Amino acid sequence: MSIRIALTDDHPLILAGVKKLLEQYAEMEIIDCFNSGTSLLEGLRLRQPDVLLLDIQLPDVNGNELIREIVRNYAGVRILILTNNNSTFFLKDMIRNGCKGYILKTVDSETLRYAIQEVYQGREYIQPELKEQLLQETLKLRPQTAAQFVLTAREKEVLALIARELTSAEIAAKLHLSPRTVENHRFSIMQKTGVKNTAGLTRLALELGLG
Repeated sequence: MSIRIALTDDHPLILAGVKKLLEQYAEMEIIDCFNSGTSLLEGLRLRQPDVLLLDIQLPDVNGNELIREIVRNYAGVRILILTNNNSTFFLKDMIRNGCKGYILKTVDSETLRYAIQEVYQGREYIQPELKEQLLQETLKLRPQTAAQFVLTAREKEVLALIARELTSAEIAAKLHLSPRTVENHRFSIMQKTGVKNTAGLTRLALELGLG
């Protein structure tokens, strides 16, 4: 039986390249390709893959919200993140929300194939270099106080708007940024401060006088 795979990435060349790469393996079948979170959710209503290769930094849907919706409504879909983001904070967030694997777009074809097979079998796969980085950071982890982090002016603007309950799309429109840039600022703030969710960001904004 073949592994039914869906791909989601907003870059056409990436989609085409990964599709062509995986089509060389007899045990893998590409059943769908999507270029946005919206089209992915629409496609999942029609049919679900065994493994979803997902670039989480999409321009139209918040990554965490997208994953939570997929996990909640399609428990049989195993999510493997394929991204350029090597942040261990980002990695931990994705695994915490229900993803089964996390690899970078720089991996070779055999590593990608192995990661898909592992995730398909119900096991977790994290790229070895990232797993080692995660281990080293965990060993060095120390409690962080407000005095130990510095937010940029733009991060403070984003944080203040998060505290006002604006979505990433609304923040992007207000600050004349792309939704992806807003998401990057959000993750940067969370990584610097150790805050784990939107409620924590709101509390942080209030503590810093930004709310």
